Amino acid sequence: MTLDDILDKEVTRLQTYLEAGRFSFLGSLARSKATLLVIALLVIVFQMRNLPQTLASSSLDAAISIQSPAAPGAVRLVTIDDQDYANLFKAHSPLDPTVLGQLLSAIAVGQPRAIVVDIDTSDSSFGTMRVPSIPIVWNVSGDQHSDGKFTLDKPLGGRPLAPEWVVALAVMPRDDRGIVRGYQEAYPLEGGGAVPSPGHAVAQLAGMTRPRDRADGLPIEYLDFRYQFSQIKARDLLADAGAPSWSSLGAFKNQVVVIGGAYRVARDEYATPKGIMDGCLIVAEATESEIDGTLIHPASRWMTGLMMILAGLAILAVYHWLALRVAFVVSLVMVPLLSVIANWVLFHRLAAWGALVPLVVAVIVVELYSKAAIYLTFYERLKAVKKVDAATIEADPATVQR
Repeated sequence: MTLDDILDKEVTRLQTYLEAGRFSFLGSLARSKATLLVIALLVIVFQMRNLPQTLASSSLDAAISIQSPAAPGAVRLVTIDDQDYANLFKAHSPLDPTVLGQLLSAIAVGQPRAIVVDIDTSDSSFGTMRVPSIPIVWNVSGDQHSDGKFTLDKPLGGRPLAPEWVVALAVMPRDDRGIVRGYQEAYPLEGGGAVPSPGHAVAQLAGMTRPRDRADGLPIEYLDFRYQFSQIKARDLLADAGAPSWSSLGAFKNQVVVIGGAYRVARDEYATPKGIMDGCLIVAEATESEIDGTLIHPASRWMTGLMMILAGLAILAVYHWLALRVAFVVSLVMVPLLSVIANWVLFHRLAAWGALVPLVVAVIVVELYSKAAIYLTFYERLKAVKKVDAATIEADPATVQR
């Protein structure tokens, strides 16, 4: 038996000893200082940079682009397009209050549960507009101050609002790339209090929103933009008396109707994960999501950190209990699996699977590096200790056994 044979035998025995789990898992943790340090540092960095949310958003964007559209069940969308703006409103802004009042009356004929008006009515000309007696959410603009609070414009030219009417702030929060991904349920007001977003306000007004614990403040609620709305044109509501209209066909009965501008002069377009969308369409998406409960709530920082730690320890356990080659294959399978499970817990969406992938991959790399370093160290030490004369070993085979 040659010296190389002895070294191969001893290294194989060492590898079998390490991979057989002779050390307890807690003992293995104590020896995995590098891995634990990587997990701790990555959790801290992820939390400070809000990377889980960012990575989940990127994964969700890809899923949004390929998902099958869903039909809305509680919201109808009425739009004023370029043709309506030119013919009905004579291409004049602010819009003619008389025509807008006729549109609201035509919608009211269909007996909707509520209407959200995503049109600027702050001009004094709207002070005498005829409005049907029906629950209405009036979207307004506002000035945001340096402290993040808002001062609102007044709807209907500042006239007093009926008890069944509420005001909502039409703001589309953008991320650092200028993309609208969702909205806040409410926005703080200068002088105290808060004003709801259109989607949340109309869902509350119609008694259709699902109760949620708002102890976590006023975070952004994310949309998955799943709904495909058939846009009803304003001109179709003001058709001749002999022609059937949407309201007379019962399309609005017990529905929430969103009416807004989709004409170019309105300049109410925003970049979203689904492409460029009109503001009124985003409001319709938010309202349907509020009612259906399909919003993506922001994940708790504590829960996110806990899931990252557990994911890292799961990979560490695999390399402790399984042989190196098997552990490597299993860990590759666990990369998407752990990420999917974690993001279902955090975001209730399988589509947001990318949030924890970097951390899990980093733990695998460190574990492989640590194992390689251990084997190399023992191999070098074994070479130094086993300086046995090959001739002596061949003459006395019992030396090998000892």
